[in-house]
Amino acid sequence: MKKATALVAVVCLLAIAVVAARFFLSEDDFSMTNLSWNGLYALSSEVGARPLYNISSLSDKGGGDTLLIIGPTKNYTYDESLQVSSFLRRGGTVVVMDDFGASNSMLHAISSPISINSIPLCQHENYYVNTTFPIIADISQTPFTRNVSSLVLNHPAVLNVTGDAQVVASTSRDAWLDFNHDSMLDDGERMGAYLVAASCDYGNGKLIVFSDADVFINSMLDKGDNHALLKQLLTGSVWIDVSHGHGMTPLGDIYFKLRYDLAAQLVALAIIIALTLAAAFKGQIGKMIKHLINYNNISKKGLYGEKHGYRNK
Repeated sequence: MKKATALVAVVCLLAIAVVAARFFLSEDDFSMTNLSWNGLYALSSEVGARPLYNISSLSDKGGGDTLLIIGPTKNYTYDESLQVSSFLRRGGTVVVMDDFGASNSMLHAISSPISINSIPLCQHENYYVNTTFPIIADISQTPFTRNVSSLVLNHPAVLNVTGDAQVVASTSRDAWLDFNHDSMLDDGERMGAYLVAASCDYGNGKLIVFSDADVFINSMLDKGDNHALLKQLLTGSVWIDVSHGHGMTPLGDIYFKLRYDLAAQLVALAIIIALTLAAAFKGQIGKMIKHLINYNNISKKGLYGEKHGYRNK
């Protein structure tokens, strides 16, 4: 009997674990709860990043905090762009990592001198795996690129830079724009050096743009000096925008709220204490409930007797 009970308990625990994993883990690109090659779980865990569910939440942030915009799939509205602009002016850092160009809606709205040109980029000779994984060795000295001598990118695009912006990283002169997406240098595709990272001052803050969303995914974080860049790039509280295409799993949402929200922590603590007390004193609680039920029944009988003239004399 004991063995059967233990087996049932083990099976139930395994089932709970599987269900919990299903509602916590994600397979989506750039998801904070994705442990696979294309997720941001390693980044999120290492720097204590928090999900930003709504751009309007930036109104109470800034002054040293960092907003990461990684691989957005939805355009930013004008009002959302103004929120990003205000965050920057207050001293926040915004790091945009995008190769498809959805972030351009925001970059153009805030008059950024940097934007994304979503044409794929390849590089001959100096690459990892193949020409679509260029190794970037031409890196300018900035406060966040100290000890960064090479970055490994994964199917990057290129940047358009105009006005007052600082070039942070460029390809070698053996790179080209792959207009027909065949990873080959064809007629009409010219070799040259192309920009893949740039930055500019914006109010009291800093805007940094990379033409590759994959630099910090789980499978790329240990390539080249990508990890060293991560450690130096992010300051203050780190927020990842999950409102433009990536979302959050149900249990992932609960996990991050419990990890960082004091009110949610206090509610969870109160529930745990209540359940613990209920389990510890279930016998006494049961007796109390039974006593209350009996007392209520006696009271009703007494009231019934009084109404019908049955009071004892």
